[in-house]
Amino acid sequence: MASGFTNYVAPPKPGVIPLRPLGLGEILDGAFQAARRNGKAMFGSALIFQLATTALTLLVMFLTLGRFLSDVFGMDPNTFNESDPAAMEALGSGLISFSVSILLASFLAVIIQMVLQGALVVPVLRAVLNRKTSFGQMWHLTRPRVGSLLLLAILYAVATLLAILVFTGILVALFLAMGLLDNTAGGVLGAVALAVGLSLPFLALGVWIGTKVLLAPAAIVVENLGAIAGIKRSWQLTRNNFWRTFGTSILAAIIAGVIAGIITTPVSFLAGLIMPMLLGANPTPEQAITQLLIVQAISGVVGAIVGAVTLAFQAGVMALIYVDLRMRRDGFDIALLKESETGKDDGGIPGSPVPGTLVPGAFPTGPESYTQQPGNYGQ
Repeated sequence: MASGFTNYVAPPKPGVIPLRPLGLGEILDGAFQAARRNGKAMFGSALIFQLATTALTLLVMFLTLGRFLSDVFGMDPNTFNESDPAAMEALGSGLISFSVSILLASFLAVIIQMVLQGALVVPVLRAVLNRKTSFGQMWHLTRPRVGSLLLLAILYAVATLLAILVFTGILVALFLAMGLLDNTAGGVLGAVALAVGLSLPFLALGVWIGTKVLLAPAAIVVENLGAIAGIKRSWQLTRNNFWRTFGTSILAAIIAGVIAGIITTPVSFLAGLIMPMLLGANPTPEQAITQLLIVQAISGVVGAIVGAVTLAFQAGVMALIYVDLRMRRDGFDIALLKESETGKDDGGIPGSPVPGTLVPGAFPTGPESYTQQPGNYGQ
């Protein structure tokens, strides 16, 4: 028994994680380490995405919300008539225009984020073998899979829209069948209770499906799969590992949310507190709109910087969940160990069926790229 303990050899750890099935702490720590070692690729890309999304949202607010609020503030409450069809149509038209613009901006942001999420898998996988990844190299390796990632984002958006339409249709049908569309207090309370009760199973189903397909971007990029094949692969990897996947991902989301809230909430509060002081006690409608947009801009920029950190962390967690489940199901740790032992870096993604030498721009640019850093095994 004693000799067994004496001869124990720790699993090799060439990079940010040991090459064996991972614990929760190792996944979280590995995600932080991978982001820290590849700051330009991960934080830089995430920051560009966050700033672009913020700029798009502010532009939409300036063009649509600003005009809508100008119309609202410009209305004379003494002459505005709610029964006037023309006035109500103008008010409703502005609100619909703003809502549609925000939905389109959100849809574009989701599509871009899906591509980014897939791209951020590359430096994490390379960090597993202690290989650094430059900004350009990450995108060169991701470029062949961008089409599949875009298709995946569109499939997710269409599925979400269909779920919303089905939920709304069922809800309206139940309202009509139960006579809950009247204006009585009992009807309103009954409608609210029914909507909340019906939303719970839809929410549970959405969380379950979302967890089952969580690893699709990683599978698409690493295993060179199409969108549908990536979904099937994620479904396979999470089989009998739902709670492990869900628990790790939700904990990472909570950590990211707490970090973001601690930083952005005071900034938004101070911005909202200071702007009225600068504009005076009785600002004009134009000044009030300007104040709102400036506060949103300040909060958006700070949120973009913080969001870049949290997005890189969460993408790293997702990538390491993928690695962990592949090690548990496919013996991926053995494949990574064999690749690590060669001591060479072809500039590609570890474990990928496509060698880095076949991806334009991915081949290492210097002899140092081929040398594995010693002294990390067993740490």
